[in-house]
Amino acid sequence: MKKLFLLLFLLAACDLQEYPEAEQTNRSEILIYSGMTMIEPLMEIVALIEAQENCQIKITYGGSGHILKSVEVNQIGDIFFPGDESYINPLRESGVMTESVPVGYNQIGFFVQPGNPKQISADLDHLLDKTLNIVIGSAEAGAVGRETKRILNQAGIYQDVVDNALYMTTDSKGLAAAIKSKTVDLTVNWKSVGFLTRNVGGMDFIPLPTEYSQKHPLVMGLLSYSQHPELAKKFLQLASSDAGRGIFRKYGFLD
Repeated sequence: MKKLFLLLFLLAACDLQEYPEAEQTNRSEILIYSGMTMIEPLMEIVALIEAQENCQIKITYGGSGHILKSVEVNQIGDIFFPGDESYINPLRESGVMTESVPVGYNQIGFFVQPGNPKQISADLDHLLDKTLNIVIGSAEAGAVGRETKRILNQAGIYQDVVDNALYMTTDSKGLAAAIKSKTVDLTVNWKSVGFLTRNVGGMDFIPLPTEYSQKHPLVMGLLSYSQHPELAKKFLQLASSDAGRGIFRKYGFLD
């Protein structure tokens, strides 16, 4: 790498964050494991369910690789919601995930500085340009890094891009922060990141050719560890309903 800033905290529990802080109440409570990018639409659905069911919902969020490890190690919780369906497959195969629903999709592309001052196009070769400051996600840490690696392997340039990057970060939040720092010219991230309130106006999105950038189903599912499966199922039903999908559409997870 150009400058060896390897920001990988692959097994650190502190990578996972909780939102919001739980109150001590007698209400039924469920725990959701979520990828970083989906927090804002998820919180809108949480507010609806909490009001409707007089319940409490906690969210633990981080890179999809991290939250998968947390589910496997902790063996508690109700709903798993990673940034890519591939993280769900091991839980389906083991019987830990008992049912699931689609709520939208994730799709990757370039993010550049507002106004695209470096005139970057949708050509993957920009990631090899040594005059550009580039940051990509780690394939070991989260869904965005895994998808970036798939795309760049398909193009035959993954290792060359790694060598040209300033550093690799763990998740979509770190990639957005890199662009907003004004020191980075180009990142590869989920399209929906640009719809988050904190990022609007702070970066421009460049879609990649469809031969590389596929739509990946965004799926959430019920864990066999759930202590309140009926409440968790109501959450899944609302999230996958027309109203729920409308919320996800607002944040760039549907056309």
